[in-house]
Amino acid sequence: MWGQREEDTPVYAVVSAVADVTGDDPCDLPPLARVIDPDALNALFSSDSASDDTVVRFQYVGHTVVVTGAGDVEILTEAEKEE
Repeated sequence: MWGQREEDTPVYAVVSAVADVTGDDPCDLPPLARVIDPDALNALFSSDSASDDTVVRFQYVGHTVVVTGAGDVEILTEAEKEE
């Protein structure tokens, strides 16, 4: 589940996960706001209306990012996107 601390937010998790996959420093990645509203993403998953079944999927730095209400962030590879 997502928490209230910055390190426990979907935005932080997305940037960290993409940086891990690409090998880039998180500070060197383009702003996430270019592809999705970070405040809205955090608000969606911190609201009472979000459930474990809530899923947001978007493109960021050439990767498909999947964020779930269960607190997971998955970065799909090209092969996984085709399955």
